[in-house]
Amino acid sequence: MMRKFILFTVLVISSLAGKAQLLQLSLNGMATFNETQLMVDEAGEDINATIESNSSVYLSVYSYYFWEMLNGKWQIYVHKRDVTWNDEINLELRREGKGRKWLSNGTPNIHDGSSYFRLTNNPTYFFRGRGLVLDIPMGFRLSNVSLTMGANDFETDVVFTIYDD
Repeated sequence: MMRKFILFTVLVISSLAGKAQLLQLSLNGMATFNETQLMVDEAGEDINATIESNSSVYLSVYSYYFWEMLNGKWQIYVHKRDVTWNDEINLELRREGKGRKWLSNGTPNIHDGSSYFRLTNNPTYFFRGRGLVLDIPMGFRLSNVSLTMGANDFETDVVFTIYDD
């Protein structure tokens, strides 16, 4: 009898541990920038431009345990991980809309993140919401680009992390 109780207890605990990651993120799209915005008016001057992405990236919050997380609260944190990046360049991000609810009509319950903020190498709170939401549009902006940086390719990875409340 004691063996059955211990076996039952181990099975219950292992089934609870299997659901540790309830929420997941999906990212679709690619941020592209229009280089024609980089204008120099006169010889000897530097670039005076802030370049916004001309394509959106879409973030979706979903779960394989969707019935359990249908109204779950969550928060998104974001940071960048530099590959070949100049620290003088400002990379900024904002949420450009609320996306759409999964399996229902109406406006998703999402707050914050609608103003541009600078991405750093440290995770920073971005926005929060409730429930499963698809296709939340994100916009990127570059600033502080200079001719003195030379002709280079700059690359960084943007990392989104979701936490449930």
